[in-house]
Amino acid sequence: MVVAAAPGRAMTVDPAPLEVLVNEADAVVRGVVTATRAELPFPGRHEVWTRVTVALDDVASGPRELAFTATLELLLPGGETADLGTRVPGVPVLVPGDTLVLLLTRRGAVWQPIGYSLGTLFVDEVGRLWRAGVRGRPTTRLPVARWETLSAEVLGPP
Repeated sequence: MVVAAAPGRAMTVDPAPLEVLVNEADAVVRGVVTATRAELPFPGRHEVWTRVTVALDDVASGPRELAFTATLELLLPGGETADLGTRVPGVPVLVPGDTLVLLLTRRGAVWQPIGYSLGTLFVDEVGRLWRAGVRGRPTTRLPVARWETLSAEVLGPP
C-alpha cells in the first residue's frame, strides 16, 4: 500500500460576519454572568462541563418567553472540578461579573451560544464588544462599537 500526502499547510478561518451569526441565532440577549459551576453532568462519562448562570438585562430577539426570563442557564463543555479538568478549544471561559452579548441557538430545552466563542461577545466597562481568543477570554475588539449599535444596525429598530 502506498500512501501519498500533500505537504501540510497552516490555515486560518475567519469567523462568519456578525450579521450572519445574528441572523442564524434563535435569540440575541445581553446579560451578566452571576455564577459558574463545573460538573460531570453525564453519568458514566468523565467529561467536565460548566453550568453558567446569566442574569438577563435585555432580550433583543428570541421567543416571547425570554422577555419574561430573569436568568438563563448555559451548559458549556470544559471546566475544572476538584479532581478533573477539561479544556475545550473554542469554548469561552466565563466568570462571574462578565457582561455578555449572547447569540443563542436552542438545542431542545438547552440554550447554547452559536459556535460557543462565536456566539459569545464580551462587553467591556465602556460597552465595547470583544471576541474570545484562544484562551477563552476577550482579546479581539469587534468593529461594532457597542450593544446599542448592534441592536440598531444589525437587529434593526424594535
